[in-house]
Amino acid sequence: MDELPPQTPIETLLHTAMEGKLPINAFMQAFVASEVVLLTGSLVTPDGSGFDPLLFDKQGVLHVAVFTDMARVGFRTQQAPHDIRMLMFDVLKRVPGGYGVVVNPGTSLGFEMSPSGVLEILRDFS
Repeated sequence: MDELPPQTPIETLLHTAMEGKLPINAFMQAFVASEVVLLTGSLVTPDGSGFDPLLFDKQGVLHVAVFTDMARVGFRTQQAPHDIRMLMFDVLKRVPGGYGVVVNPGTSLGFEMSPSGVLEILRDFS
């Protein structure tokens, strides 16, 4: 498991929230407004076509992989060699129904959102 210390302000907030020193809602408010990195298997054109995000199967549910910093990507560029950056809220709006999100997979500074959690966050922060 990746043990890098927080690399960005949002990672510092995540670490603080994981320690119970920041309310989760306060972290999520900052997180949905932050820029994240997504890996994609093909080049994405300006109109958005070609987006083929890195996915993880978590007990039969597909999750879109999101990274808070390129330092968290690690070896996964072999699976999806291209990256794009966008606001987390925009990512959540594009997640297909029935999909979840996994943030910084394989690291100690990560978490998962179930499909219902994605919908809840969209509702709460719209």
